[in-house]
Amino acid sequence: MKSKLLKMLGLRLMVPLVTLALIAWTPFLCAQTAGTGALTGTVTDPSGASIPGVTVTAKNQATGQLRTSTTGTDGGYRFALLPPGTYQVRFSANGFKTSEVSSVSVVVTEIPVLNRVLEVGTQSEQVTVEASAEMIQTASSTLGTVVGERAVTGLPLTTRNYTQILALSAGVNAPVNNASAAGNGSQDVAVNGLDVMHNNYQMDGVSITPMQFPDATSGVRT
Repeated sequence: MKSKLLKMLGLRLMVPLVTLALIAWTPFLCAQTAGTGALTGTVTDPSGASIPGVTVTAKNQATGQLRTSTTGTDGGYRFALLPPGTYQVRFSANGFKTSEVSSVSVVVTEIPVLNRVLEVGTQSEQVTVEASAEMIQTASSTLGTVVGERAVTGLPLTTRNYTQILALSAGVNAPVNNASAAGNGSQDVAVNGLDVMHNNYQMDGVSITPMQFPDATSGVRT
């Protein structure tokens, strides 16, 4: 009886621990999705010391949507689940000149790092970086590709099937397209050495991957 009671108590203790572990990992799991990106970085002063309490604002230049974040004690900030596009990023804090980067590119699945050094001064003074900021993605090894409307319109796609542009992404291998094949010329692609059954197609965050089954002749049957 005593042994059974101890086992029940142990199980009750494990459930809160698992719940806490999931909560702790939530910010990392939700940083970006297949349809969104993220942006992170650190803000420092000219001596290299971190600046907490900096207000960081990201404005989507196409939609005007504003997102705001505040740096922590380590000077770090993070924007999660950002729609892909070009953003205007602004840094402001008491005792420092306001800094603005006019063009920051965010693409799907990637987390670029944008660090800034604020100059000592007043908030009414502003330093603007007109050129696009060069950023290195060190927060994640995931790669994403955004194909704009101009490229989709201009590329000579045989049957205007969107799957034919997947080969433009890094790590994607695609055979020569057969325009007479079933599915209006849909393109089967292999990503990073995996077969086509491992692909996951999403639209607006919802999976639209067709059911696929092994076939003795072609290898894949839809």
